[in-house]
Amino acid sequence: MMISARFRRHAPLCIQCALVVVGLLALYVTPPASGQMLLLPVGPGGRAALASVAVAHGARLVAAGPVAGSLLVDGQRDELMQPLIGVGAIAISARAAGCGEPA
Repeated sequence: MMISARFRRHAPLCIQCALVVVGLLALYVTPPASGQMLLLPVGPGGRAALASVAVAHGARLVAAGPVAGSLLVDGQRDELMQPLIGVGAIAISARAAGCGEPA
């Protein structure tokens, strides 16, 4: 399969733009060191153990998240990350999920 000269000429620019977009997206969803974050179950057992694991590791439950089975919590990222991965869940920034500010 031949790659056109036009594509070869623009490929480095397209790749750089894609890397910038992916990097900005990663920075946007990274949870804060402390504060509100959204806990998302991604594994089969994540939904059942999510609240108990979060509370056991110092998080304060704030509300149910906008995604089914998710929770909005207030806590410390470093204390939550390892236990959450163990139960099949991840933490993302609350603003990335559209949780907004408290009313």
